[in-house]
Amino acid sequence: MKELFLKYVLPMKWYFVYVAALLAWLAYANLTGDRILSFNNQEQWSSGGRSHGSGIMHHK
Repeated sequence: MKELFLKYVLPMKWYFVYVAALLAWLAYANLTGDRILSFNNQEQWSSGGRSHGSGIMHHK
C-alpha cells in the first residue's frame, strides 16, 4: 500500500492542493454571494425579465 502511495499519489500532491484550494475558493464565493469572472456592467439574468419580441413564439 505504501508503494502504491509513493508511486502514484505523491507525485500528484500539488494537483490535489490546487484542486482543494479551488474548491475552497468556489465554496467561499458561493456562501458570500461573490460573482466570479464577472464585470460590473453585466446585467444579472432573470426569468421574468423583459422580452425583446424575437424568437420562435413571437413570429406569425
